Amino acid sequence: MASSILNSACSCVDFRSWRKLRSRMLECGVSGKGRSAIFTNDIEIGKKLYLGMDFGTSGARYSLIDGEGIIHAEGKREYPLYMKEEKMDWIQSWKDTLFLLLDDVPVSLREVVASIAIDGTSATTIIIDSRSEEPLSRAFLYNESCPDALPLVKSIAPAKHTVCSGSSTLCKLVSWWNSYPSSKESAVLLHQADWLLWLLHGKLGVSDYNNALKVGYDPEMDSYPPWLLSQPYSHLLPSVQDPGTKIGYMKEDIRTQFGMFLTSFPSEMN
Repeated sequence: MASSILNSACSCVDFRSWRKLRSRMLECGVSGKGRSAIFTNDIEIGKKLYLGMDFGTSGARYSLIDGEGIIHAEGKREYPLYMKEEKMDWIQSWKDTLFLLLDDVPVSLREVVASIAIDGTSATTIIIDSRSEEPLSRAFLYNESCPDALPLVKSIAPAKHTVCSGSSTLCKLVSWWNSYPSSKESAVLLHQADWLLWLLHGKLGVSDYNNALKVGYDPEMDSYPPWLLSQPYSHLLPSVQDPGTKIGYMKEDIRTQFGMFLTSFPSEMN
C-alpha cells in the first residue's frame, strides 16, 4: 500500500498524523455489506480533523481523526459492480466509491476537515490522456501479470530489481506501450491513489516514492534511474514527492458540493 495527500488551503497534516490514521483504520475496520458507518459529534471548537481513505481489493473505507489519532467518524463502502465490454469497470467503480465516501462523512464534521490522504494498491495502474483526461485503457490491477513485457523489462533493469516481476507497474506500462495503437504523446501513468487524488485536486501526474517504486523510481537517488529515463515511454512517468507531502487544494466545485475545508485555520500546526 502507498499513500498520497491533499491538503486544505491553510493547513498541512504531518506524516505522523497519517500514520496514526492508517494504523487506526487497520485496527478498527468497519464490517458489513454495502455501506456502514459510525461517528461522533463530540468535537472541540477550533479542532482540525484529518480524513484518510483506504482503497482495498473489495471495497474502500474512510476514517476521520484528530491530531491525537482519535477517530471521530469512520465508514466503509463495497465497490459497486459495473461491467464494460464484459469486464469489470474498476475505474468507474473506484470513482463512484470515492465520492460516496466523501458524501458519507458526517455533515457536521466536514467543515473542520483540514486535509485528505488516500491509500491504495501501489501497482494498480491507470493510464490517462492528459488532454481529454480520459483513461486510455482499462485499469491494470495490482496483482495482474504482464508476462509479455517481462523480458524487455529484465533487459533494461538491474538484475533482481523490484520491476523484474510480471506484476510490476513498469511491466504494465511496457505492455500497454507495446500494444496501444494510437498516439501516446499525451499519455500519463498514474497509480490508483494518484488518480483518485487527481480527481479531487486536478494536478495531473503527481505521485510519491512508495507508489513509484514498482515503476522503477530510486528513492536513494531521489529520481528515476538513467536506464529508465532513456526509454521512449519515460514521458509517461509521474513526478515523485515524499509520502505525506502537500500536493494541492481541493477543486472549488467539489469543496462547495461537500462543504469541506470551510473553516479558516491558522497556517501553523503544532
